[in-house]
Amino acid sequence: MLVDSFPLQRLRRIKQLPGSEFVYPGAVNTRFEHSLGVMHLAGIMGESLTEDRDSISLLRVAGLLHDLGHGPFSHAFEGILREYLGISHEEMTSLLIRGTEISEILGRIGFDPREVVDLIMGRHTRRSFSKAINSSIDSDKMDYIVRDSYHTGAGYTVDVHRIASNAVEIGGDLAINFRALEAVESLFMARLLSYRTIYYHKTSRGVQLMLEMAMREIVSKLGIEVIREDPSAFLRLDDYYVWELIRGDERSSWIAERLMRRELLKLVWEEQGVRLRPDLIDEVRERISKLCGIDERHIIIDAPKIEFVGGELPKIAREEEVLELSEASHVLRRLLDMDPSFFRVYTWPEYRERLREGLKNATRRGVDLIC
Repeated sequence: MLVDSFPLQRLRRIKQLPGSEFVYPGAVNTRFEHSLGVMHLAGIMGESLTEDRDSISLLRVAGLLHDLGHGPFSHAFEGILREYLGISHEEMTSLLIRGTEISEILGRIGFDPREVVDLIMGRHTRRSFSKAINSSIDSDKMDYIVRDSYHTGAGYTVDVHRIASNAVEIGGDLAINFRALEAVESLFMARLLSYRTIYYHKTSRGVQLMLEMAMREIVSKLGIEVIREDPSAFLRLDDYYVWELIRGDERSSWIAERLMRRELLKLVWEEQGVRLRPDLIDEVRERISKLCGIDERHIIIDAPKIEFVGGELPKIAREEEVLELSEASHVLRRLLDMDPSFFRVYTWPEYRERLREGLKNATRRGVDLIC
C-alpha cells in the first residue's frame, strides 16, 4: 500500500542527480528506486540489530519514506525550501507523512506516523535505530553512494551489505563490527570522491545552479505559501510539472532554452578547501564585477556548505573494545579531516573569457577575491 501511494509514486518523477546527465548520460535514476534500496539496507541493518520483526519492519518503512520531502530537481530545490518555508527536505518529509494519505496507511498497517518521523529525523528513543536511518553511516548514504556510482559509471565499489549486516548495538547506540572496517573505509573514500566527481562536478553543478535560478524566477507559481497548511499541495511539484512551468514562463524560458541547447554556465574560477560565508557572497560578487567590468547579474558564485561527515559517527566494536572511527583506522582519521568545500565563479559562455582574464589580472596584482 505504501509503495503504491501517490506521495511515494511521485518520487518516480524526481531525479536523484539532476544535472549529472549532462556529464554522465546514464545518471537518470530517480528518488523512487533509491527509496526502495534504502528500505532494503535498513532491513538488513535491522536484522543485525534485533530479532523483533515489528522493529525490523519499522526500520524498513522509515527507509522507504525518508525522501518523500525532496522537491523538484532534488537538491536544486533545497535552498528555495529553506528560504520560503524555513525547513529542510527532511522536515518536509515529516509534514507529508503526517499530513497526507501516508498517515492513514501507516495506521492501517500498524505503525505510528510519529515514530516513523522520529526515526527519519534521527530522534527516536532507540538511538541505534535512529542512526540506521540518519547518521554518517546509514542506509540512505550506503545506498546512494553505490547507486549513483553505478548510474554514472564512476565505479566506486563499497560492500554496503557487509557494513549493514555488521551493525551492532552497544549501550543502546549504533556501532559497526570491526570485521567491516575496510568496507567503512571504502564508504568514506567513495563519498569523498563522489563529491568531487559526481555531486559537485563543475558541469553538473552548473546545471543545478541554472535550475535553481529558473525556479526562483517562477517561485510565485509554485504555491509554496500554502504548503505548510496543506502539505498535499507539495505533491504536485515534480520535475515534469516544474519543467513545464519553467519553459512556459518568459522570466525563465531563456534558461530552459539554454539547457536544451546545452549552453550551460561555465566555470571560470575555483579555489579548493575554501568556506565562504553565505552573507559574504553578494559582497564578493560585487567586488568581482568591479574588477572585471561585468554586470553582477552575469556572475554566479557557488560556495555550498558541504557536510562531508554527514551526521553522527557510529563507533567501531572490536571484541570488548569500543573505538572511535579515527582510533580504529588511520585511513579514516585522514579522510574525516578532509574538507571538500570550494569557492567557484561561473558565468555564461559569452562572458567566460572576459571574466577569466579579469580574474587572472586581479590575482597577478595580488587581489584577494574573497578577503
